[in-house]
Amino acid sequence: MTPGAIQQVLPSIALAHLFHEYGKLDAMIKEGYNEPGDEFYAYFLDLLYITADFVYEDYVEDYDVARWYFSDRAMVEYYRLCRTYGCAHGLKLKDNPYMREAERFVESAMDLGNSYGYGWYLNTKVGHEWASGIVFRTDCYFDGEMELLEALLSIRQWFEVGVQRLREKLSEEQQQTVPRYMEVMAA
Repeated sequence: MTPGAIQQVLPSIALAHLFHEYGKLDAMIKEGYNEPGDEFYAYFLDLLYITADFVYEDYVEDYDVARWYFSDRAMVEYYRLCRTYGCAHGLKLKDNPYMREAERFVESAMDLGNSYGYGWYLNTKVGHEWASGIVFRTDCYFDGEMELLEALLSIRQWFEVGVQRLREKLSEEQQQTVPRYMEVMAA
């Protein structure tokens, strides 16, 4: 294999490694990407749909801008649990340490390095099934495909772990308050 041919297949090998690292290699293979190839950009667009439970794309041809919305069940549940935690502790959303922690992580993950042609913002609403998510905009100058895939996969993984952690925290607090209440009633 020539050096040029190796360079053409490297992106797909890097994709396979990335998706394996985040436990999504089976989903990638299910989509039909089971051998190295040089169709990286075709891979990229299809693989964006594996990074979240719900993905919506809108393309505005007049401005050559694509808008994406990525939402995940874990993200929505995390923000619902944040509200539960905040209510239990009398905290506003802006003062909730779990909300701030999530915001910092997403900001860090969505810093796509030296990439151009993109913008994003985070929705933390919980009013419907896919209310929490990331709105991502790209234009014709966007060049951070691999970085975006990794960011979205890492965000999904972080929220899955975050939900478990926040559930345990809320459960632990309930167990501590219930026995105290029962002890007071018994006395």
